Amino acid sequence: MFTEKIKKKDLLDLGVKKRANVDHILVRDYVREIDIGAFQSEFGIKQRVSFNVNLEVNNNNHPIHDNVDLVLSYDNIIEVIQGEIDQKRVALLETLAENIALSCLCLDSVVAATVRLEKLDRGLGKLGVQISRTKVQYNGTKTNIKSLQRGNLIIKTKIPNTGLLFVSNKMLLPKNIYYLKKLFSSSTMTWVVCPSEIFTEFSKMNPKIHIEVLTMSIAQNAYVLNKKINNLKLARSKTEVAFLLKEGLNCIWCPSDLYNFSKKDVIINEEFALSMACHLTKGLLIQKVYLFQQDKLPDALTEDMQNNGVTVEYL
Repeated sequence: MFTEKIKKKDLLDLGVKKRANVDHILVRDYVREIDIGAFQSEFGIKQRVSFNVNLEVNNNNHPIHDNVDLVLSYDNIIEVIQGEIDQKRVALLETLAENIALSCLCLDSVVAATVRLEKLDRGLGKLGVQISRTKVQYNGTKTNIKSLQRGNLIIKTKIPNTGLLFVSNKMLLPKNIYYLKKLFSSSTMTWVVCPSEIFTEFSKMNPKIHIEVLTMSIAQNAYVLNKKINNLKLARSKTEVAFLLKEGLNCIWCPSDLYNFSKKDVIINEEFALSMACHLTKGLLIQKVYLFQQDKLPDALTEDMQNNGVTVEYL
């Protein structure tokens, strides 16, 4: 009978593993004109290809939340597709699909990828391929996922020509705000500004006890700066920061209470805001914090930052 229950052992014999809480991230019917094909008539002529990507992601048993930084961004999938399109021309859709699947599996939390590519201009219908790959498959071959994660900037979504600027309250004074405005009007880089706590007294609080208060004090200062330079956008999550920077828009870091930052991320004692800026820097793969000369740090602080993988440069 079809309604008969199948025993767990029978499922395992069939190669079916029971998985709970399976999440999928989708990009559907994303169409680009690209140069691809094995026939001579296809060389040098761009044709429309439809990209459909379905990623199974590990939700890491997160409780129900509404935090954009805890989920995979759709932009990451688009960047993978675009990055592979920009690589050396390939003849087969199968090759392009394989490359996209591998790059997607290198993204954090992705455990399986299904990629379907279809040519839209070859005849009356759609001609294409669909492949499914898992991280387990690749880990069992010569392909080293971890080395690709470290070395492939396409899948890391590094944002080019971007700077992270940390500013103290001193730089928000009328005599110094001029330097901020001049930077944004003349620089060819796109900037995210990380302000310190709104009052110096907050920096002395213990983040193990008062991390919410400290986070809100930085957000308050972001609103103050936003009033002084109203053409800067407020960004409340790392994902929103990345989105604005990719759009070429300067922004101010205004962390919300949902930001994935905890007391273990405080790398510099009594410097909560600077620790948060370093954490954001590494999250954006910038690995450099800029400061104005007026905010020059003691050598000990600079050394602490360098020991944690963040360098300092002065404007």
